[in-house]
Amino acid sequence: MTRASLASGTALVLIVFVVFLYNLKDLNSKEMTQNRNLVASMEKVVGNTGSDKPLPPLPEIRANGPLKPAGQASAAEELERIWNYVYQMQYKCTDSLYLGGMKNVLMDGAYDVCIEPQFWTRAKEPGYKCLMYSFGVGNDFSFDDEMARLGCEVHSFVAAMKFRDGMVRKSGVVFHKIGISAQDLESDSNGWKMRTLSTLIKELGHSGRYLDYLKVDTDAPQGGFEDTVIHELLTTGLHSCVRQYAMEIHVMGPLTDPTRLARCRTLYRQMTLLNDQGWRLYNTTDNARWNQLHVRPDFTQWDNRMGIMTSTSPILWETAFVNFNVKGPCVV
Repeated sequence: MTRASLASGTALVLIVFVVFLYNLKDLNSKEMTQNRNLVASMEKVVGNTGSDKPLPPLPEIRANGPLKPAGQASAAEELERIWNYVYQMQYKCTDSLYLGGMKNVLMDGAYDVCIEPQFWTRAKEPGYKCLMYSFGVGNDFSFDDEMARLGCEVHSFVAAMKFRDGMVRKSGVVFHKIGISAQDLESDSNGWKMRTLSTLIKELGHSGRYLDYLKVDTDAPQGGFEDTVIHELLTTGLHSCVRQYAMEIHVMGPLTDPTRLARCRTLYRQMTLLNDQGWRLYNTTDNARWNQLHVRPDFTQWDNRMGIMTSTSPILWETAFVNFNVKGPCVV
């Protein structure tokens, strides 16, 4: 074999090898792209971005250590337990908005929204249409309007208000003359239309969507309907499709009344059950505003605490939770 033919053969082998490497690189690139697309589609289904924060452990509430077991303690100890719970934050949201409220009532009606991408999809998908249900507005739509302006589809529910059912506000908020309840009623004892959360999701055509924000701020003789809503969330599995939850907690006095004490115990137990499902409390605001406006400006929650054992004065907290364990959209 001549040197010229040897060189020609070597060059041919090198060319073939380079072409093989190029095709292999192109194949790997296509496979990698396909894999990335597959992972991205899976993440979109389960709501995981790959950079989500892990569920933080619950902090120990040492002050509750000496108390008798929940549900078995005295009224004073049960109040101490829920009191310590609401002031012990379980997560620190590093990016949040405090929206709504009216200055003439010391910002009553305002609530916190955590806009970290893990809990606020619009932070990573600006075109995403978030969904919010708001139970109880007290003639103040300011929070609901602000949420609509952020790009959410907002539905406000109040059975007692005189607005027309289906009214749409300038902000886009849709008003429903319907109350939240443990059962579906066309007319309750007040003549009000009542629905469960599951029924509303079905009737409004929202099955298959996430509830990005659920707010419950209702008033009733027993306190409110927050315990009714939490019970349904826990018993139906809807807790796994709600990204954020805000509620006003109503602890009603006198706690020497067995019924009022039982409700206090129920609220504490329900919140710990939500914790078991991956929910974490990240914001608590005292609501002593009525007394600050009508009794004295420096009225605090401690003043309410002193009287709740024997009087009908309530303790009100506005709380906000984020859900670390969203599993999928609401299906009813």
